[in-house]
Amino acid sequence: MAFVPQPLRVSTPLVDAVIVSCGLPRSGLTEPYHVRRTWIGLPLAGLFKIHARGDEHLVHPAVGVVFPEGLDYRMTHPVDGGDTDIALMFREDVVDEALPDRIERVQVTGLDLSTRWAVGRLLAAMRNGGNAHIEEIGLAILRSIAAHLEGVPAVPLNSVARGRIDRVRILMAERPDLPWTVEALARAAEYSPYHFAHLFRRHTGTSVHRYLKDLRLAAALALIESGEGSLASVAADVGFAHHSHLTASVRRRLGVTPRALRAELRTGARSEEKGPTRRQRS
Repeated sequence: MAFVPQPLRVSTPLVDAVIVSCGLPRSGLTEPYHVRRTWIGLPLAGLFKIHARGDEHLVHPAVGVVFPEGLDYRMTHPVDGGDTDIALMFREDVVDEALPDRIERVQVTGLDLSTRWAVGRLLAAMRNGGNAHIEEIGLAILRSIAAHLEGVPAVPLNSVARGRIDRVRILMAERPDLPWTVEALARAAEYSPYHFAHLFRRHTGTSVHRYLKDLRLAAALALIESGEGSLASVAADVGFAHHSHLTASVRRRLGVTPRALRAELRTGARSEEKGPTRRQRS
């Protein structure tokens, strides 16, 4: 369902941006990877888990990941299909200014639609050229991620509860188009609906309904970026009842319609410039 761009790398004096893909099927732990230079991961398609220093993070589109310098990490893929991501590596002084407090562990932001849309704009800039534009969007994404990391973190759960909630997040992220209900998801997590909704908000910082809707919108952005299909087919593919519902939801979150987003990706023009924001409108 998701649009997967072709491999591409663009380097400017400030940032290296590269599209990376992993075609691994459902798998156990990979060999360790060593982070030589702090970088930002921006998932586009698929999902995976990061294992580092005793922490475990579920990663899917519309989140941002900071991999700090000197860290060793491993990955698992809980579903088939692998993953596709943009890796952003900034000049050292840029990273030091944006993230002045030394980060010792992998950091993952919450699900954020405005940053995901900025990633779509970055993809278009990488395809169309223009170093200044790539740098501008990349720096805006870095600012947004730094702002998220300064926010109040979600209340941590114990390993059993976290595993059960992540099991449900995998189901939702793999098939956001399905008509999930709180009761069905609670059953998958082996909790009562009441307790599940409480633990889900503690772990993710948002409600089940908001999380699912944002997963659908992230999937819609990927299809809009592909340039294929009508908005009605995009809406149907990601689980919206009608294209007008998709249009209203995108406009409410990003302040612009899906049609205007697609036009911007084609032309590079924008009537009102907006970078990613720390908090989206409800």
